[in-house]
Amino acid sequence: MQDITTRISRFVADLRFEHLDAATVEQVKLFIADYYAACFAGYRINAALNDKGIRRMTDMGGNPRATVLFMDKKMPETNAAFINALFAHGADMDDGNRKAAGHVATHVMPAVFALADTLEGVTWQDVFTAIVAGYDVFNRVVGAAQPSLYAKGFHSTGIGGGIACAAACAKLMGLDADGIYNAISLAAIQSSGLIIIDESGQGCKPINPANGARIGLESAQLAALGVESSRNPLESKKGWFNAFSDTVDEDTLFSGLGETFTINESYLKLYPSCRHTHCGIDAAVDIRRRMDADGVAVEDVEDILVTIYPNAVKSTGHTPYPKTVDEAKFSLHYCLAAALEKGEFGLAELEVSGCRMTDRLVPLVRVVTDPELENRAKGIRGAVVTVTAAGRTYTETVLTPKGEGEKRLSWADLEIKFRQCAEGMADSGQVADIIARIRAIQPSCPYTKLV
Repeated sequence: MQDITTRISRFVADLRFEHLDAATVEQVKLFIADYYAACFAGYRINAALNDKGIRRMTDMGGNPRATVLFMDKKMPETNAAFINALFAHGADMDDGNRKAAGHVATHVMPAVFALADTLEGVTWQDVFTAIVAGYDVFNRVVGAAQPSLYAKGFHSTGIGGGIACAAACAKLMGLDADGIYNAISLAAIQSSGLIIIDESGQGCKPINPANGARIGLESAQLAALGVESSRNPLESKKGWFNAFSDTVDEDTLFSGLGETFTINESYLKLYPSCRHTHCGIDAAVDIRRRMDADGVAVEDVEDILVTIYPNAVKSTGHTPYPKTVDEAKFSLHYCLAAALEKGEFGLAELEVSGCRMTDRLVPLVRVVTDPELENRAKGIRGAVVTVTAAGRTYTETVLTPKGEGEKRLSWADLEIKFRQCAEGMADSGQVADIIARIRAIQPSCPYTKLV
């Protein structure tokens, strides 16, 4: 564990837009579009927290230099980053990374975009490079601390978000390796976020990435002013890894560093719920399709057996009968029952009062665990769902949910998701226009507001 912070800082400092191949640039555009889709959904779904967050940030005042989404006013860049991150994570529709077991766009993009609003001469290639750097720092550092970090009760998106945002923002500001080192260090000593928010108070979960965005941006700005922070903040016995994890996977940290970019290994989500529910939802939707083809009604369901990996139950097995939208996002039982009832799972299915059959279906859900259904090395986080109905048995095995690996989303898939996320806020023509503008970004052109 020697010189981890130095090696990471040098990678960020040395990264150039020219190092990104065409596929990576296209992936960045796709993930930017997905970020905005998630912001629309989070703005709609998590209004209670959003309103209070906006009120608090507004009361703080300050120099209004950065754009806040869906508002006709600006805020200080750290406050704007905080609010936009609240939106991005509010519906749990934001992207993620399997190795890191956390979300990236929800903090890196609000921080980078807010900072870009304040800088002169920033081009899209500067922004793209900073985003790629942020993804790599988050996915590599946090991924190297898993699964121990999660087992200890920490929320990876919050714990690592500040570090990633500090690196990305320092890169956008043009800091050298020493400045990036200090930015990372300043963020590391402020890392925070507990995963208890998947058990109760789920509506507050976006505060963790919002803090990451704010802390990371401010840390980069302090480093730019010459603030020197702790040495060896990641690798010291008093440092980040030792505080948050019992193990450090150096292969995850350094394998392919500077050659392969982890944004290309990250996933997009189709469903507004915790990622641990997605394989089960995929299976339930497929089973409902087969039942419909056989003329078997959902009212005839007699038993629902779900075999899934233990971490999924740890995160989503606490609230079989959710009473709110926030609880529904973290209820494995409810998500499967609703997906089976409706044959789909979107924002509408989070409204627990709108699913008439779930009260009957949820008691039929039996959950058993199988550790073999999770394998980080093989990219497996799967579920086996067996439904008995009208004397028939339907079984579906899903090892990788839609949105990652060979099942990654296309631009057409993303446009459908975006329309669903923006329903009531933007019509299909407006959504198509946003996506077209993102796809048409020329990296050499100046950075401009997209939404």
